[in-house]
Amino acid sequence: MVIGVPLAKLLPLVFKIVTNPVVKVLQRNVSKSQFWEHRVFLPMARSYNKASVRVRLWSQGIHRNKEQVEKSARLSDEAALELGAEIVANSATFIVGLLAIIMQQSIVAATEKKKEKEEQLETKRIEENLIDLRRQVLDIGLSLQEMDARIRELTRTVVAMKGYGKKNNNSNQPPTVSLSVKS
Repeated sequence: MVIGVPLAKLLPLVFKIVTNPVVKVLQRNVSKSQFWEHRVFLPMARSYNKASVRVRLWSQGIHRNKEQVEKSARLSDEAALELGAEIVANSATFIVGLLAIIMQQSIVAATEKKKEKEEQLETKRIEENLIDLRRQVLDIGLSLQEMDARIRELTRTVVAMKGYGKKNNNSNQPPTVSLSVKS
């Protein structure tokens, strides 16, 4: 399916473009709900930031203790809310992209399965036609053998008749006239 691949690439991009305003709305409205702010976005953003600081330090070969990592990974509430909203939007974009890829793969698999089934039906139809043609050839061969047997029987009957192969000198036959032309 040709349209599936561009659609699978386009859908996450469109979703990301659409989610940018959603991120802004999330950032504005999260502060209104204490539950979402303190139970979801702030802990998620701070955990993510702490993990990214650890990875950066580890990749650079810098060893820090737990307090130093926590001190360098501190975020203000505003920055944590912004980061949490971006994480939610990017996660949603990733999930939609993943679902689009899975959907595309399932469509391709269903198409391949349908194509394979049609090929199997076509193969079965060809095999049935081949079997039918073989039966017809066998029937023709049997008919030919029956005709051959009848011809041999008739030949034997003709050979067995009286006078077969003898010259006929009947006087009832009119004499042959030969015409000769003189010049």
